[in-house]
Amino acid sequence: MLYPKADFVGLGTTIHLAAGGETPMLASHRDAIEEFMTDKAAGMPGRERFFAKRVVCAQHVARMLHAEPGDIAFVGSSSAGITAIVSAYTWRAGDEVITVDDEYPSGRYLFGWLQRVGVVPVMPTFHPDPAIEAQAIIDAITPRTRLIYLSQVSTRTGRRIPLQGILDAAHAVGAQVLVDATHSLGIIEVDASDIDFVVCSGYKWLFGTHLGIVMWNRRRVPTFEPMVGWRSARPAPHPAAYHVHDDAARIEVGNPNFVDLYILANALAYHQNVAGATLERYALDQGERLYAAFESAGITLLTPRNATHRAGNICAESADPAAVVHAARREGIELWGDADLQRIRCSVHGYVTPQDIDYTCVVLPDIIARYQ
Repeated sequence: MLYPKADFVGLGTTIHLAAGGETPMLASHRDAIEEFMTDKAAGMPGRERFFAKRVVCAQHVARMLHAEPGDIAFVGSSSAGITAIVSAYTWRAGDEVITVDDEYPSGRYLFGWLQRVGVVPVMPTFHPDPAIEAQAIIDAITPRTRLIYLSQVSTRTGRRIPLQGILDAAHAVGAQVLVDATHSLGIIEVDASDIDFVVCSGYKWLFGTHLGIVMWNRRRVPTFEPMVGWRSARPAPHPAAYHVHDDAARIEVGNPNFVDLYILANALAYHQNVAGATLERYALDQGERLYAAFESAGITLLTPRNATHRAGNICAESADPAAVVHAARREGIELWGDADLQRIRCSVHGYVTPQDIDYTCVVLPDIIARYQ
């Protein structure tokens, strides 16, 4: 165990394997909320501290992504970030966008929406082998490709896709890549230095709340003009004119959700207690034990066998995910299930102990097998 359970609200004796859905809150977030409330009562000096906290969050996130603080923005959700990025393009009939057919709906639906202006969504078929899936994406790239959206770690299967080949192939034709790091940032190392755009949800592996993080790689994409609001720009002499900010603040159309930033700053400071590589290794090692137990029980797994092709999630097929979740809860295990995806998901974070895994390996395979 890398993070003491006592540092979190509500863990107690619970075996919490639901980080891919929601992580428990840090007990110290209470102090962060109190700090926000105190600053909010302080008038203009407090508001200055709001924006200072935003700077702290941007510095933390930039360090984790190997980016610059000025590349980082904070919006209402990762889905809002995806929309902000896609809205910045001047789309032309015949342009192509690529995403895998089982990709997260926020990007997949938005690419479908673009058909009304003549954009062609290209959706290669999901493949359980991430190398084959990556090659399918590469093979789909043409000179008409403008944007590729993909999750570094799949919400459905837990697979970790190799990014570099996709990035190289996209950049070779002038296309850009939007990576959803919701299931990677905070549990595995993420180097975004060659990625054009990144979005991430704060409420899963990062121990934050439901805000969205956006990275705009200004070095790779010097021209980027999303839709604007008052926060995006400075006034110009004409009432309808403005000067957009030079940095990623142009993505924030209004106030960031400051209380979320106070909580995120506290969460990211807590993350620094454990090196990212150490956390990744721990999650993979404990996840391997779960994987082996499920495999031995004959459970149909969606997550790749090769540990280098996954992160913190182990996903298995289930005909009745709700029944599995409820049965596991009766045994003191919290996990995640989705009826629409017909799967359950076990997520290993740093507060999961080896003893938790011991117990889960004994109890959970029988429960999952019962509803396959």
